[in-house]
Amino acid sequence: MKKMLQMTAFGLLLVGLAGCDAAEQSAQKLLEKTEQAVQDVAREAIDETLQHINKKADDVQQSTNEWLGKPSEEPPQDQAEKQQPQDHQPVEPIDKTAVET
Repeated sequence: MKKMLQMTAFGLLLVGLAGCDAAEQSAQKLLEKTEQAVQDVAREAIDETLQHINKKADDVQQSTNEWLGKPSEEPPQDQAEKQQPQDHQPVEPIDKTAVET
């Protein structure tokens, strides 16, 4: 009887340790996913911030050039928008024999 009790206790201990190992692996996977999500959010925030800073620097450079009387290197935003075809205007395909799929 004592041996049976020892074997049962040993079996429960092994099951408990296996459960702990599975929990540890699950926690490790969750940690890796969390780290990846944090990195993605940080990249997006940095990218947005850099785009904002670049736009502000371009605006300052353009206004400085205008103040100095230098011609701007690129067309103003309004003219660039006018140069792009509008959604409601039909656009001729380059190759008139091309078929859209």
